[in-house]
Amino acid sequence: MYLKGRYPDKIYSGGYIPWTGETRYFGKPDWDKYIQTLIKLGYDGVGEMGSKPVIREKHIPLDSDYYQGFWVSCESHGFPVLCHIGDVEDFWYEEKTPNWAKKRNWGYYEGDYPYLEEFYAEIFNVLDVHPELKITICHFMFTTPNIDHAYSIVEKYSNINMDLSPGIELLFNIGRKIDEWRVFFKKYCDRILMGTDIGMSVTLKEHLVRIWLLRMFLETECTFYTPNSADQYLTRYDEPFIGLNLSRKILEKIYYKNFQRIWGEKPKKPNLEYAINLSKGNRTVKKLLSELV
Repeated sequence: MYLKGRYPDKIYSGGYIPWTGETRYFGKPDWDKYIQTLIKLGYDGVGEMGSKPVIREKHIPLDSDYYQGFWVSCESHGFPVLCHIGDVEDFWYEEKTPNWAKKRNWGYYEGDYPYLEEFYAEIFNVLDVHPELKITICHFMFTTPNIDHAYSIVEKYSNINMDLSPGIELLFNIGRKIDEWRVFFKKYCDRILMGTDIGMSVTLKEHLVRIWLLRMFLETECTFYTPNSADQYLTRYDEPFIGLNLSRKILEKIYYKNFQRIWGEKPKKPNLEYAINLSKGNRTVKKLLSELV
């Protein structure tokens, strides 16, 4: 809200929805009332939510009764959703999981975790019921090891969009079948959005490396590697990445036109007075927002 108030013509913002492992902190909301509140506040859609793996006893499926009203409300109000599904397929196998992921407990080979196929089944069940839902799936839905799977998804669900946020394995996997993927990108250029996962990086230099990698990947046909100055989450491969060398027309769609089609030509104006009233006893929020009114 503060950023939207400071830069009302530049900042899009997604409202909060609990991930499947966090619903116990959120209670059982009246979803339609809640989504209408986000709309009235001036949010442009739902920020990243979804189902990053947690042990099965904490996982609330996206197609469960808990989320049913949420999907209904977002579809009926045309309120876009950015949704994360699953994780890197290697993380379910100890021998394939990189050490940096193991240190963050991102391996799902110990304990009772749902399988990646279960996460896919949940969101497909949602899409079967909500064909008009405006939804973008983060990280290309972790389908880049299997281009046939990616084809089957976008061909069956005409409302699904994919974003390019690294996991750096996304760029690497596509480079292994670059000619086939170039055909995919050209055919479905209306369904692919730019994404950076900036925030995993920390410094400005690290942020810019992420942008550089994606631009090299999309705009050139060069071979290139992860720079040493990149953040720790961008795995260093022995083999190079390979660029797709897409046309300017396709790049414009990926960089901004597809986003504007889904999230709006311009950001929604924030309703700061309404936000202040909702902040109740939170003095910090009230002080920050009051400076902008």
